[in-house]
Amino acid sequence: MFAALTTLAVALSAMASPMQRATPGPWCDGLGSGAFDTAPSFTLAALNTTGSTAGSIGAPLVIGSAGAMKDAQFWHVITAASWPDPLVYPTLSLSSGTLILSPAEGSAPAQATTVDAGNSLWFFTSATSDPSAGAQVYCAVQGDSGLPLLAVNNDADSFSLCQTSFENVVYYKAAPDRGYDFDSCYPVQLQIVYQ
Repeated sequence: MFAALTTLAVALSAMASPMQRATPGPWCDGLGSGAFDTAPSFTLAALNTTGSTAGSIGAPLVIGSAGAMKDAQFWHVITAASWPDPLVYPTLSLSSGTLILSPAEGSAPAQATTVDAGNSLWFFTSATSDPSAGAQVYCAVQGDSGLPLLAVNNDADSFSLCQTSFENVVYYKAAPDRGYDFDSCYPVQLQIVYQ
């Protein structure tokens, strides 16, 4: 009887877990045994790391337009306070190291791009964008706040929230002379908030 209850408890715990893959890919190397690269529907929050973060949830983040050119539209991660319009991509998911945007009805699928130092987390939509072909550079790890943290390029600790002319944008390894106000940047962790 005890063995059956233990087996049931373990099975239920596994079903409730957001982790889908037993062994994450190389984009999670060095992030510890609890790292995972697949997770269901979630949103992101930017937790200011200049103070105590235990038990805190950061500022809500959304996917906002970063402009368009010719046959493509670009998207990036910004604060919800920066985006007054209805959400085109209300939630995200993580699939084998690729960050997938879940489009609102009638919206085009978006594809994640690689993330270089000094740049924001970019996505694009075009006639050829394929969410499953997005850059496999994302992973998640457990954070001190109790929520998982998003990592990119095997790093969960190098994000900043920086002011552009009209938005607060998340940047990876923020740097001066990149088209945003570097002096406004402060360090954040990107929390995964399950829906």
